Amino acid sequence: MEIEKALASRSMAVEWSGIRVMFALADEIPGVINLGIGQPDFDTPAFIREAAKKALDDGYTRYPPAKGFEDLREAIAEKLKTENNIVADPETEIFVAVGAMQVIFNTILHLIEPGEEVILIDPGYDYYSQIRLFGGVPVPVPAFEKNLFKVSPADIKSAITEKTKLLILNSPSNPTGAVLDQAILQEIAKIAQENNMIVLSDEPYEHIIFDGKKHVSIASFEGMKERTISAFTLSKSYAMTGWRVGYAVAPKALIDEMEKLMEHMVSGVTAVSQRAALAAIKGPQDSVRDMVTEYEKRRKVICEGLNAIDGISCILPESTFYAFPNITECGLTSWEFAKYLVREHKVAVVPGSVFGERGEGYVRISFAMDLENIREALVRIEKGVRELLS
Repeated sequence: MEIEKALASRSMAVEWSGIRVMFALADEIPGVINLGIGQPDFDTPAFIREAAKKALDDGYTRYPPAKGFEDLREAIAEKLKTENNIVADPETEIFVAVGAMQVIFNTILHLIEPGEEVILIDPGYDYYSQIRLFGGVPVPVPAFEKNLFKVSPADIKSAITEKTKLLILNSPSNPTGAVLDQAILQEIAKIAQENNMIVLSDEPYEHIIFDGKKHVSIASFEGMKERTISAFTLSKSYAMTGWRVGYAVAPKALIDEMEKLMEHMVSGVTAVSQRAALAAIKGPQDSVRDMVTEYEKRRKVICEGLNAIDGISCILPESTFYAFPNITECGLTSWEFAKYLVREHKVAVVPGSVFGERGEGYVRISFAMDLENIREALVRIEKGVRELLS
C-alpha cells in the first residue's frame, strides 16, 4: 500500500502553517526584508550561553528526567510565586516542556474528546489544527479592533454550550498585542467557574509589555488554579527560541499525564537546554528589560510609519513585538496583499487570516528587526500601497 493512501484521516485535520508558507515564499526571493518572523533578533544573553557550555563540561549529556530537572522546577516555582502570583508545587504541578507548544499540544490531547468544543479568540494565535487533530471543535469568539482587540467576556459567555470543555486565552496576544487586564480576566474567571470550564492560558509574551501595563495570570485568581493550565516559555523573554524550553503549571492529574507521555515521545527536554533555562530564570534580568526598551523604540517607528501610509491604519500594540495593521482600504485580501508585497516589493508579512476569519483585512508585522531594516521596509510598503491605490 502506498504511504499516501495509508495516512490516518486525523492527519488531514492538521494544516500547513500559513506563517511557514510565507517564509518559504520569502526564501525564494533574494533581498526580502522578512517582517514575518516571530522570534527575537537578539542573541541569547552571554551568561545563558556560558551556562550551557559549562553544562556540557559538567556532563549534562544524558537522558534528563521526563518532568524536568528538580532544581529547574524549583526555580520555576519561585519565579511563578514572585512574578505571576501563582503558588505551585515543583514536584507535582510543574512540567518542563519542549516550548509552550508542547504544553498546548499535550493539554488538548489529554483533555479533548471528539465533538467537544474549545473556545478561542479570533483573531488570535492558530490553535485550530491541534484542536481538530484530536476531534475537537474550535469555537471562535470575536475580538474587535475598536476594543483594541480585547475580547468581551460577554461574548465568551454567549459561546458556551453543553459541549464546551476548554477556553484558550493568549494574553499578551499574538498577533494583536492586546493585553487582557485584571478586570476582564476576573470576569472570564467567574464565567469559567460558573460553567465548569477549563482554561488554557498561553503566556509566552508575559515580559514584553509596554507603557507600564502589567501582565496578569488568570491562574492567580481564587478558584482558578485548579482549573487552569498555564503555558510559559523562555523563547521570547530570553531570545531562546531555538533552545526549545517551556513549562506547564497545572493540577497534578494533568502533569502526571504529561510526564507519562513524555517518556514515550522524546524522553525529556534536552539536558543542556534545561541548564541554560535555569541560568536564565535565576540570573540577572537586565537583558530582558533592555530588549523590551529596544522593542518599544521599534514599535514607535513602525506604527508611526504605517499610519503615515494612505490606505493603512495601525493601532499601537500594548505588548509583544507585532503590529497588526488594517489593510482593508487596499482592496486585497490579506493573502493577496502579503503575496503582492513579497513578490513585488520584497517585504514579507503574515496574512491576518492565518489567525482566524476576523484576521481578514489585516497583516501581522514583526518589529523584531533592526531599525534600519524596519525603515527600509516601510519605504517599500509605502511604495507598494501607493502603486496599489493609484
